[in-house]
Amino acid sequence: MKKICVALGVLFMAIASASADDNELVKTATSISTKSSGEISTDSIYWTFPGSTGLNVNQAYFNDYCMEGSGLSISADAFLNLNANYKKNRVKWDNSFSAKYGMIYSSEFTEDEPIRKNMDEFGLYSKIGYKMAQYWYASALASLESQFTNSYKYVLTEPEEDIWKPDGMEYLDDLYESNEFYNSERELISSFFAPGAIKVSLGFDYVPNKYISLFMSPLTARFTICRLNELAPNYGMELIEGTEDEYKKSRSELGAYAILRSDFDITKNIHFFSSLEAFYAYNKAVSIYTNGYTDWYGDNHKIVVWDRATSDLVSVTDPYNEKEDSEFRAEYEVDRPGEDITKFAHGWYFKWKLELMMKLTKYINLSFRTQLKYDNAEMKSLRDKNYGIPHAKMQFWEATSLGIVYQF
Repeated sequence: MKKICVALGVLFMAIASASADDNELVKTATSISTKSSGEISTDSIYWTFPGSTGLNVNQAYFNDYCMEGSGLSISADAFLNLNANYKKNRVKWDNSFSAKYGMIYSSEFTEDEPIRKNMDEFGLYSKIGYKMAQYWYASALASLESQFTNSYKYVLTEPEEDIWKPDGMEYLDDLYESNEFYNSERELISSFFAPGAIKVSLGFDYVPNKYISLFMSPLTARFTICRLNELAPNYGMELIEGTEDEYKKSRSELGAYAILRSDFDITKNIHFFSSLEAFYAYNKAVSIYTNGYTDWYGDNHKIVVWDRATSDLVSVTDPYNEKEDSEFRAEYEVDRPGEDITKFAHGWYFKWKLELMMKLTKYINLSFRTQLKYDNAEMKSLRDKNYGIPHAKMQFWEATSLGIVYQF
């Protein structure tokens, strides 16, 4: 009996020893599989590389009697999200790259350009933090944002000649209103790094769980870049001293910044992502008025324009008859204080992104994406409604699409 017990004990010890050796082999194999440049890396097992890529398509058609609109439209967009996240002991480092690009076809567009771009952006994001308390990290953040190609604003202009019926007596109203008889003009509104934004922040990161993070920075440097001189006035670039139409390529602001991110699965098949960020500059670095200065004079109903570079009065116009009124020129020249020719405002913005993705099959997703943005530095000039005064406005887009998505 003793021999049997001794034999069983020896067998048990041999099995345990073999199991331990197997575990060591697994650990060694894992470490070897993550080596880089010929060296075994013990840190790389703390990296994760999640991501997704896909193609979405949307189609809509309305006939002429539908109150929602008319015509056929088809849009398609591709997206790519890459992440590289590191976490070990007290150090947490998150990196991401995201890109979107989309095109749209519409039967309502002009024949010379029936396909246009409707989505274009890319961004780099990196945040590293050192854990100080249970949910708090001392963190540094850097980000870069811009777009890939030119973006245009399309304007229809009336045909040069009137369209008549065959008998030459009356207008063909229906044809006259059709887009095919209008000339399409496009105005460049943005391009690659026109604008582009770079942010560098020092602050604190609150991470209560792996789904939510709140980064707050009282010290953030924001650099806005515009490589095209023709677009510089739209993005608050400063006029170069001694010139009339040459602008600096960049401007800098120092301010406070915060971003709240949430990324998790609501259910097994529904994924939720949200990002809400805001920035407020301490310095007055955004120029409101650029090439000219336009004022509305209440009861007189006159639009008065001064040249920003020379401070000279350009015109006094009556918006009702669109004729220059020379009678009031001397009065406005006297009353105009020259030191107010350039006005500045605090640079600030907020941007909210939301994405909902429902997995229908392994690779087929139904998605809803939207973005709301207001940037006080991005100033558009709408002459028809604001008489040439540059101003900021709310920007919004949304897309509901069915597409192919691969997650890794």
